[in-house]
Amino acid sequence: MRLLRESEYSRRLLLLRATLDRAGEHGGDTARGVNRLFGVLTDAWRTAPDVTRRIIGHPSVGPRLVTTWRTLDDSAPGAAGPLPLASVAAAAATATGLDVSIGLTAAPPGVVLPGLGAVRLPDTDPGAVLLLRCDRTGGVLETGTGLRVGLPHAAALGAERPGWWPLRGATPGPQTSCLLDDVDQVVVTAAERPYRLPEDELRLWRATAAGAMRLLRARHADYAAELDAGLRTLTPVPLAGGTSAGHSGSAAEMFGGVTLSRPLHARDLAETLVHEMQHSKLAAVMHLVDLLAEPGTEEPGARYYAPWRDDPRPLYGLLHGTYAFMSVARFWSREAAVLSDPAERHRAHVRCARWREAASETKEAMLADRSALTGTGRRFVTAMGKALAELRTVPLPESAVREARRQAEAHRARWAERNRSGATGN
Repeated sequence: MRLLRESEYSRRLLLLRATLDRAGEHGGDTARGVNRLFGVLTDAWRTAPDVTRRIIGHPSVGPRLVTTWRTLDDSAPGAAGPLPLASVAAAAATATGLDVSIGLTAAPPGVVLPGLGAVRLPDTDPGAVLLLRCDRTGGVLETGTGLRVGLPHAAALGAERPGWWPLRGATPGPQTSCLLDDVDQVVVTAAERPYRLPEDELRLWRATAAGAMRLLRARHADYAAELDAGLRTLTPVPLAGGTSAGHSGSAAEMFGGVTLSRPLHARDLAETLVHEMQHSKLAAVMHLVDLLAEPGTEEPGARYYAPWRDDPRPLYGLLHGTYAFMSVARFWSREAAVLSDPAERHRAHVRCARWREAASETKEAMLADRSALTGTGRRFVTAMGKALAELRTVPLPESAVREARRQAEAHRARWAERNRSGATGN
């Protein structure tokens, strides 16, 4: 996990360099603007390298860097306002006390400084161009309408004050390395607007997260160590439509970041964290080596049946799901061994049976398509197969195996009804 974390940080430095080079190809104001932002990050690094590294490594910075590069990759970058890179430079400047002025763009809930928090500007239109002036005594955000919002100096950025929402720890205590990022809109869709957790909800999140990590450290030391090394942020989103159905997700450019609705129980959160960290790990691996013959996420090509989805999936998604659910099955195998309540133990056995068989099925589908994987990819999937074969030797009650099989058959029938064509492996 430390190696992958380092490789993802290196990737971000490469994205910064690629952005600088691409801006240089455009020349003029574009080149001058990006060079200035790059200079701010350089000065911040010289002033406080550890602080600057933390900002650049923050999960939501990844999409900002990619979006900036893609904007510059257009033949004629627009003049709609500051690039997303500006908020990264502003965060680094604020956290290190640089004496600079940086133009920013308003977005709900106001202006986000990734890795630090957000300035709340409820009456400012999204897209409005703002100006941040900062130095070692703090900062001032000017809206252009006469409104000026002060920011605390670097040493006090963790304290909430009128107009300033700092990021808060995901578990109680000052030593937590994982943050609750409930202010950054870059990681949620328009239908899931960012919101500030009220204190009672914050306490519930922290208690659930603390319980999840206690459980993992007690019974899943390997997964707990992965999370300690790699997990950086939990981004809360509301339950969809007021339902009780949970939601979680992660993104390839947000290593260490998990977006999720709050699970009701610590065990469910522990499962979610294990699941999503596998996605972060595999995404980082796939940034280093090609596992697929045609790397990508949603490129045209074959679509496959995935026992955990209602839609046909590209090979990229099938590989990710297989890798994640292999660990989910292992998680429930271990949980079943320690649960004393018969109903809870049966539920754990069913989940283990369901997901170890699902992952085994999709592993075979990937290996059957000989042109889809690179040589390295075939070795990777074959290694997964060996781990799954070992997991399938764990004895499970026949009643749990039957229930898991019924669930799998019902899912495939629903899937076939919904997707009558266009997928491999029916």
